[in-house]
Amino acid sequence: MNPDNTEETIPHDLNKAPDAPNKELRETKRWEFNERVAQVVEIARKKGTKEREIGAMLKKEYEGRKHGNQDPLGNEPPGTILSEVTAQQIDWLWQRRIPLGKITILDGDPGMGKSLLALNIAACLSTGRSMPDGTPGKQGSVILIAPEDSAEDTIKPRMEAAGGDPSQVLLLNTVECFDEKRLGIYERPFSLSRDLVDLEEAIKQRKAILVVLDPLMAVLGRNIDSSRDQDVREVFTPLAQLAERTGCAILIIRHLNKGSSDNILYRGSGSIGIIAAARIGLLVAHDPNDEQKRVFATIKNYLSKIAPNLTYQVVENELGAPYIQWLGENHYDTSTLLRSSMNLSFERQEIFRVNRC
Repeated sequence: MNPDNTEETIPHDLNKAPDAPNKELRETKRWEFNERVAQVVEIARKKGTKEREIGAMLKKEYEGRKHGNQDPLGNEPPGTILSEVTAQQIDWLWQRRIPLGKITILDGDPGMGKSLLALNIAACLSTGRSMPDGTPGKQGSVILIAPEDSAEDTIKPRMEAAGGDPSQVLLLNTVECFDEKRLGIYERPFSLSRDLVDLEEAIKQRKAILVVLDPLMAVLGRNIDSSRDQDVREVFTPLAQLAERTGCAILIIRHLNKGSSDNILYRGSGSIGIIAAARIGLLVAHDPNDEQKRVFATIKNYLSKIAPNLTYQVVENELGAPYIQWLGENHYDTSTLLRSSMNLSFERQEIFRVNRC
């Protein structure tokens, strides 16, 4: 194949520009273009041209035409004119706390009941009952990716204790892939960096309205450095796009770091890009006045007015399975919830108080 022979490479009949900078029309032109290129590639392969040479040649000619006012997709710049966008209201899974089609982060120290809280939300959705604050809930299926917990002795008993319908919850801790070394189909742990296609297919098949990732660091991917902003965004940008395409809410559970920053948004483990990618940031922390209780608060809301804090405690059913008991609203200042004194046990706080007196 000769790179100078354009009849063998970029199809000429796709050079006609769209009548307007219409995104859908460009997508149609792109699909048609790729179909024609696939035909050219097949011809080149039959002639014995190497794959690398085919790709390099096509890319060179495409780039030349694109920047030479002969863009196969049209001469209008890519993108969307804002006046052509149809304005929409935010659709909420849980009013002012978890939006549909977007990423939400739930932060908290180990032992605060983050996983239980996520299962409580999933239980509400699985049956269609009201959310914990009394607001109307939606009904739909949930995808749970929680590789650190046993399905048999932890997840299912807790879902049942929360009054949920287990038939509406899909566990997706592993995916199937073809292993080139072992020459067969095998299971491997789910990874956000590699398996978003599988996740999107599962969302569509199950018509899921919520995906829970618990915890983030267990599913991020072995080649992703959670402390590097660039690595994080390479995963979270396509994840956010997946959420928008499917309309599914993504709830990510994350542990806090050991820092002492006064800004709660900097206390989550990993890069600041993680909370930056989320439209809503939630937090669970000790109730300052009761060691047995927890505070569920919003620390970031990019979409609406901040929802009131809620109080809950972890209790057990007759079989010993823990579940969340909601206790109403509280009015604690969220900026003070993670102060070091509040992370101490109440006994140690009392010792310090006596010593100061």
